[in-house]
Amino acid sequence: MNMQTRSALNTGIAAILLLSGIGSPLYAQVSGYPTPATTGVPAGTVLTNCGGSVTLSTAGQVADKCLYTGDVEVTANNVIIRNSEIRGKIRRVNSGSFTLEDSTVGPTSGCSNADGQIQYSNYTARRVRLRNVADGFRVSGSNVLIEDSFVMLCSKPGDHSDGIQGYGGGTNVTVRHNTIDQRQAPDATAPIFFADLSKAATVTNNLIMGGGYVLRIHDDNNPDVGPWVITGNRIVQGAWMFGPVSTVNTQCTASSMTWSDNRLVTIDSNYNVLTTGSVVSCTGGTSGPNPPAPPTNLRIIP
Repeated sequence: MNMQTRSALNTGIAAILLLSGIGSPLYAQVSGYPTPATTGVPAGTVLTNCGGSVTLSTAGQVADKCLYTGDVEVTANNVIIRNSEIRGKIRRVNSGSFTLEDSTVGPTSGCSNADGQIQYSNYTARRVRLRNVADGFRVSGSNVLIEDSFVMLCSKPGDHSDGIQGYGGGTNVTVRHNTIDQRQAPDATAPIFFADLSKAATVTNNLIMGGGYVLRIHDDNNPDVGPWVITGNRIVQGAWMFGPVSTVNTQCTASSMTWSDNRLVTIDSNYNVLTTGSVVSCTGGTSGPNPPAPPTNLRIIP
C-alpha cells in the first residue's frame, strides 16, 4: 500500500472516530484491523542510512525516512521518528519522549529477544510494524499510546514472548486498534499482558491471537488501582493454550474495572474477521458456543 492509499484509509477511519468518539460502540465496529500492508514504512519510501546505534538528543527533532541498523535511544522531549526503519530497539531514557509513526522495527531476520523492542514510557506508536521480535512493546511507566499497529511475534526456547507487556505500568496508557499475532511464538506468555504492579490501561478494539492466555490483565495492587477499560477486543477462537482471558488478582466487579464486548472471532489469512461469536467475561468464561480446540503443538510459558 502506497502513502496516498494509506493516507486515504486512515483519514476515513479518523473521520469515523471523530464522529463516534473513542471507546464508543461505533468505534469498536470499525472494520479492518492493521496488517503488514497498512503499517510500517510505506511502500515506495526511499530510506537514508542515518547510522547504526544512535542517540536522539535534540528536543523536537524529526527523523524522517531514516534507516537505523542498531538501537535508537531518545533523551530529549518531543522527538518524532516517521517513515523509518529501526533494526534494533528504540527506547526513551531519562526525561525523553517520542512519537514513532509509519515505521518498521525489528531485525530483518532471526528473532530478537530484547525485553521490549519499543520501551518504556512517554511514547506514542502509531501504524508501527514490529517484525521478528519476541517482545514487542514494553510499558514501564505512564503516558503510552499504542495504536493502529501490527505485531508479528516469534520466540526462542525459554523466551516469555509478549506483544505488549505492562511491567510496572503507570497511568494514561492506551492500547487501541492493533493486531498482535503470537501464533508463531511457541514460548510465549500473551499478546497483551499487564501485571507486575501495573496500575491502569485502556485496551480497546484490538485483534489478538496466540499465547497461553490471549488477554492477561493482572492487577497486583490491593485494592486495584485502575481505571482498567477493557472493551471491544476480538480474540481469535482456539488460538491459545489455556484460555482466552486471565485476570489473576484483578477485581473484576470493582469500580476500577470496565469490561464489555470482548468476543471470540474467526479470521482469514489477511486478518479479516469472518465470524463474531461468544462474549468473553472478565473471569474468562464465554457465553455462546464453545470455541474450537486449541492447537496442540505449542510450548507456552504460563
